[in-house]
Amino acid sequence: MRKPFLIRTGAAFLAMTMLMGTVAMADPEDNSDNSVSTGQYSLELGEASDSTPQASAPLSATAAMAGVSVTLDGYYENMETGDYPLDIEIELRSMMDEEIARKAAVLDEYENLGIAMVKNYLNVRELPSSDNTKSKIIGKMIHDTACEILDYADGWYKISSGPVTGYVAEEYIVTGKEAIDIALEEAKLRAIVKTEGSDLNVREEPSTDSKILEKVSSEERYEVLEVLDGWVKIATLTDEGYVSSDYVDIKYALNEAVEFTPPMTSSLRQQIVEFALQYVGYPYVFGGSSLTGGIDCSGFTMRVMGKFGISLSHSSRAQANQGRTISYSEIQPGDLIFYSRPGYTIGHVGIYIGNGKIVHAASPRSGITISSAKFKAIVKVVNVVD
Repeated sequence: MRKPFLIRTGAAFLAMTMLMGTVAMADPEDNSDNSVSTGQYSLELGEASDSTPQASAPLSATAAMAGVSVTLDGYYENMETGDYPLDIEIELRSMMDEEIARKAAVLDEYENLGIAMVKNYLNVRELPSSDNTKSKIIGKMIHDTACEILDYADGWYKISSGPVTGYVAEEYIVTGKEAIDIALEEAKLRAIVKTEGSDLNVREEPSTDSKILEKVSSEERYEVLEVLDGWVKIATLTDEGYVSSDYVDIKYALNEAVEFTPPMTSSLRQQIVEFALQYVGYPYVFGGSSLTGGIDCSGFTMRVMGKFGISLSHSSRAQANQGRTISYSEIQPGDLIFYSRPGYTIGHVGIYIGNGKIVHAASPRSGITISSAKFKAIVKVVNVVD
């Protein structure tokens, strides 16, 4: 099947660039017998591959046109069969689309790129086995999370993604051209906090005199909405605001795995966590109450707890007054953590899943996702389980 018009147009642009450069150098009075290379061109325009004989004299315009025609014919034939160098396609797409050119920088971070293709999340295990008694879960990858493939054996990839190195089942990872296409689609300009563990203020306006909306940590990557002089507007998990550009690196990046090891028990609390995690990747809808069709933060906690006979209101502020208030040092999987948002003392809630992480319906941009429990300042922790 012929590739998209963008790519084919890029090939034509490459060929015309080669033609124009060749014609400019050709001597119209030269009638010598010029040989024309029909070999594949590398990304250096006009440079033939090692196996291609070089022309012994400058090409005439007519010969150059013939050479371009043959090269394009061969290129299109390869495009039809899918047998063409991937780096050439990326280069051509980058030539015709500035955004793709910027996004392509993420590919430099991976030698063997893999992308998780899952509905909600993929477990990363300590050993290449799905038997919980033999190989514990050490991390999770949501859909479109990127990884470096380190090794392969018997249906398992050994991968590295962010802070996690372990094994994932081969069937849930795409590689090669499919992975690169997803990477070029999903790469987003992100602000990566570089405060080495301390929190960074997110302000309402780009000024140190402006109100602090929340604090963000270096454990998260934040989508960049706008870059100003000295300030960057970011989308946090629940809000939007400005951070000082002195404390962030800005670059196109992909999602990475998060560290997570569930307690190996069958307790009610663990059942709550496992049930909640089934819905990672599903959409956020303000006021929604469908776990699969769209739900907001308090709707998510209400539905998850309701599955286990724990009745909660559909309001984070009301839920904060249900159950028993505890300190963060006492927290267990299944407890609720509450956060503020502009205009509200309490405006967001998530379910603690252990390892310093929560699962929550974060925002329309993030959907139901896993985050650091301290992605912003904690207002209250409540035990509604026992």
